[in-house]
Amino acid sequence: MDKKPVILFSTLTGNAFRLACAAADAMPCDYLGPYNIYNYNIIRPNLIEDYDTFIVTYWCDKGSADKETISFIEKCKGKNLIVLGTLGVNPESEHGAKVRANVEALASRENNLVAHYLCWGSIDLKRTFEKTKIPEGEKGHLSMERFERQKLSIGHPNGHELFEAGVVVNQAVKSLYEI
Repeated sequence: MDKKPVILFSTLTGNAFRLACAAADAMPCDYLGPYNIYNYNIIRPNLIEDYDTFIVTYWCDKGSADKETISFIEKCKGKNLIVLGTLGVNPESEHGAKVRANVEALASRENNLVAHYLCWGSIDLKRTFEKTKIPEGEKGHLSMERFERQKLSIGHPNGHELFEAGVVVNQAVKSLYEI
């Protein structure tokens, strides 16, 4: 089993890719990636079997990680995971706490969760504004009040958040590899 960490990202708006790049920039040792989680198995068919440490960046969807990230993590057994995520609201909010708990439960179920970092990520406001047109009470409706709060996500992850993500990755990898 190769000891190099592997960086994977799942992204819809580019936020998680930016986290993956921050992780790569902060890496204290040789690594593989960043690879898009949608096609890592084409590039490296035995990736999960051949490596033991993964840095996975994700975007939040329905109170947890996105489905591609969930699928990847569920395929991992006995791996070291460092997860970095973005969500469209303040990560210190009640929703942020729920996302954090759900992702940590998933990542630690059959693996060693080494670190988890969650920050704001810009939302595609054009796409979410369409949800304000869904009648109130119907599935998918987004109130104008919630839409206004989503506007606060613009500009995230910012430089400070990317730096913090890098620090988390650097420290976690150093602890694993005793660097």
